[in-house]
Amino acid sequence: MKCEQTIFKGRKAVRLGNDVFEVITLTGGGHIASLRLPDSNINPLWEPPWPSIEPEQYNEEEHVEIYGTGEGRLLSSLAGHSLCLNHFGDLSDAEVAAKGYFHGEASNLPWTIFELSTENGKAFLDYGLELPDAHMDFRRVLEIRPGESTLYFNERTTNMARHDSPLFYQQHVTYGPPFVQGGVTQIHLPARRGHTFPSSIDESDPYLPNKEFEWPKAPLQTGGTHDLRVFPDKRYMSVLSVLLEPESENAFTAVWNADHGLLVLYVFPWEIFPWTALWYENQAAEFLPYNNRTIAWGIEFGTVPTPINRMDTLTAGPLFDKPRFATLAAKETLDISYQVTLLKIPENWQGVAGIQYEQGEIIVREVSSSRTINQTSNGAVSARRI
Repeated sequence: MKCEQTIFKGRKAVRLGNDVFEVITLTGGGHIASLRLPDSNINPLWEPPWPSIEPEQYNEEEHVEIYGTGEGRLLSSLAGHSLCLNHFGDLSDAEVAAKGYFHGEASNLPWTIFELSTENGKAFLDYGLELPDAHMDFRRVLEIRPGESTLYFNERTTNMARHDSPLFYQQHVTYGPPFVQGGVTQIHLPARRGHTFPSSIDESDPYLPNKEFEWPKAPLQTGGTHDLRVFPDKRYMSVLSVLLEPESENAFTAVWNADHGLLVLYVFPWEIFPWTALWYENQAAEFLPYNNRTIAWGIEFGTVPTPINRMDTLTAGPLFDKPRFATLAAKETLDISYQVTLLKIPENWQGVAGIQYEQGEIIVREVSSSRTINQTSNGAVSARRI
């Protein structure tokens, strides 16, 4: 077992590892930057194709020609799985003028390491930060165990204010090449209903805006529908939302690439994270720093369906009779545990029909098959309010 500070692509990072699994997280922004099996060179998570810097190094005047305006601060240090707290989406004109944080403070600020160790047979990292604008305190513990390719998360979000607060709490998981391949990489979600973005993203967005649909068939502007489960093999950019409706109290997102024989499975408590936003980007964004060269697939699960202006989310009303945001009461702490597992899949894998925990294992059931993938896991998925 190992848990040590390191450098990842020029960034300050922490590496956790055992003999079958390695995880790298950045201390700037807290992003999970890499998940790897030792006999594979594939990191499923997105590694942006532009140079990456620490959040505290960002200077708008100095870096505008590299990262552009608006989201430039966020994009300068972004990687893989990022945290959106206490905002998910665009900013208003006033918020931009006030130099607000796209997708919230957590992914735009340096985090503090409180403890890292390999005691008691596990690799363990405790890190986090205070969010002064949101009046919140956030702590995350990462843990991996011998012989498992599972990363365990425990996150504690505390409302430091004397008033109840809307909670925008999104795990912005983004996958990238070579794991993401057009026409090859697929997703499976326990969803039945979805909604397109309120407006077209740009001319490459093929979907009718602001429309409900039955997962996975999104309505096209040209008529008919398109299957959202397969990453597109053409120039393409869109954002859509789905409501997860699992068979049990745990929800999941499963993304796999049959050519590389890998599957990434996130499992989390549905009562806290009922929504998933889907961001498709295949070399369509022309602006900095994307420059028509970026391939990314965001599978962003959390308390909010759509990454839009904060006030628009607060005033839009329920979607599918489900609130579009959560609430954290005055001085309340939300303690949540979830996990991600990186698995090898057999040939001709057809997708994930469901998951279950049984006698210290997570069992992944294949669609239209009796095949399963079994992985040692303690099933540490839970949520409680303190």
